Amino acid sequence: MDVPIAPNPPPARLRIIRDDPHKANFNMAADRYLLDCAADNNQVILRTYSWLSPTVTLGRMQKAESLLDAEAMESIGVGWISRLTGGRAVLHWNDLTYSCAFPVSMVGMGRTISESYAVIGRCLSAGFQRAGIAVELHDSSAEHAATARNLRLPCFCSPNRNELMVHGRKLVGSAQKRTCRAVLQHGSIPLGGQFRRLGELMAAPAEERKQLCRLLDLKCTCMRDIAPAVGENFLAAYLAAGFAGTLPFERFDQSWTAQELVAIELIIGEKRTCS
Repeated sequence: MDVPIAPNPPPARLRIIRDDPHKANFNMAADRYLLDCAADNNQVILRTYSWLSPTVTLGRMQKAESLLDAEAMESIGVGWISRLTGGRAVLHWNDLTYSCAFPVSMVGMGRTISESYAVIGRCLSAGFQRAGIAVELHDSSAEHAATARNLRLPCFCSPNRNELMVHGRKLVGSAQKRTCRAVLQHGSIPLGGQFRRLGELMAAPAEERKQLCRLLDLKCTCMRDIAPAVGENFLAAYLAAGFAGTLPFERFDQSWTAQELVAIELIIGEKRTCS
């Protein structure tokens, strides 16, 4: 009896989603969807997006009630939502956010957290270089270990390995989630300095809040400081080109399909039911 021959899998491709601004629950549900479906497609998916209103995202180990000042948040119109990734608080306010999802089995995308950070870091670096911005990959395991247990520190005050710096100041804050089937990494690129107001929103004494604001000012930078002529859409295009020029995959640009939007709305509905 003839044994059927399994068809060859389709060649790996790079899908680019240049998304519209969305509410926080859509943005996080969309990233969850990308992680859930990444293993079913032989693709790297790069999504770039922004937020309809200022939002603090919290790492999955952080608790809003002990970390954030609800009265301060309400007074300036900032919401919050939990991420599926770890890490620390990020204030998304006038930023460009990216997410990158791919199957864990995809050759060349890294077999470990550090390797995948490095691969995505090279793609991001290539995009910034196209925008005329010289960046360096941060690689200080000692500094990372020193801050790893302090969950109160904002993300931008705690560089991870292979994150992007400009003149020693952090430009991109990223976090990663790995399952047995897929990987999602997402991160924030501040366009302006509003992200530094995160210190004002922390549930902490006034002096500690001021110190956090000073740390964000000292240790971090934004596009306005280093390349004010590069706006959100230009930056998104440069990053997409950086991924396409670095990864050995055919690029194609495709927005959400109607079926995908339905799946994302189902994830939003599940979150509402569980909350």
